[in-house]
Amino acid sequence: MSEPVLQRRDDDRSGSAERAVTVFFTFLLFFAGLALFAVAFSVADAAKAWVFFGGIAAVSLAFAIPTTIVPALEDR
Repeated sequence: MSEPVLQRRDDDRSGSAERAVTVFFTFLLFFAGLALFAVAFSVADAAKAWVFFGGIAAVSLAFAIPTTIVPALEDR
């Protein structure tokens, strides 16, 4: 019989301050990315691409932090 891919951890950190800070900054990055998308079409022509790219980067980090970065740091 094979082992499950995802195993339950012994220590449950769902209510920790670390988790709250991670969630706060993740939502902050996500909403900042959405704001950058909205602003990207009303800035100077030279800055449109950079502001839009900043929105893409912010939303990407908002999804990468809780799914890959924090679990990798917790397993150290």
